[in-house]
Amino acid sequence: LDDIAGERGLKKASLYHYIKSKDELLCDIYLQIFDRIEAAVAPNVTLGLPVDERLRRMVHAHIQVVAAERDSLSVVFQEEAELPEDLQRAIRHRKRAHEALFETVIAQGQREGVCRPGSVRLMVLALLGMCNWMYKWHRSDKFDVDEVAAEFALTLESGIRSGEPRSGAWPRFGSLEEAFAPTEQALCRVRAELERVEAELEIARERLRDGLVDRPVLYPVTSSAYSSTKKK
Repeated sequence: LDDIAGERGLKKASLYHYIKSKDELLCDIYLQIFDRIEAAVAPNVTLGLPVDERLRRMVHAHIQVVAAERDSLSVVFQEEAELPEDLQRAIRHRKRAHEALFETVIAQGQREGVCRPGSVRLMVLALLGMCNWMYKWHRSDKFDVDEVAAEFALTLESGIRSGEPRSGAWPRFGSLEEAFAPTEQALCRVRAELERVEAELEIARERLRDGLVDRPVLYPVTSSAYSSTKKK
């Protein structure tokens, strides 16, 4: 609390004008993270896309936020059990609301024959448990977030049995323009770099024409080097 007060330019006692307790502060952090996750995931639920594509996008969106909020999640996940019952109840309510987003899509997929029959509740618990546990092990220098999301989504879609080889379950693009946009951007960067190198090369040519670049130095062959060459 001293650190927080110092960061905000307040006295420690002044913080209690805004929060009632450390427990309430921890709960607020938790609920703010839920706000960010739901803001990223919820819009995908009602998109006019096939069930599997919506679910894929929801997984990617959820994992992106978990990776971004890893430090905060490390605190709240470890300390959640220590909160008073009323605050734990508030958190459980938000959890169920978030889980219901996935349950809605998977249940629709079952009705359409896209998702296999089974307990929707257990499927969602398994999915979110896999995604949320990232806070324990994810390091950005070791695992690219998009790669993790693609692998997790593929595991969700296909399980772990071997079959048609795939590198991950990536969200599909809405158009060819969107699909090729990253490649075209990379190509533009390569072209710009090529133009820069060509410009430097032209400057070097002009300097050479103007005699600003020294001629190559022809080093004389030493007697020892000559003898060695002669023997060979």
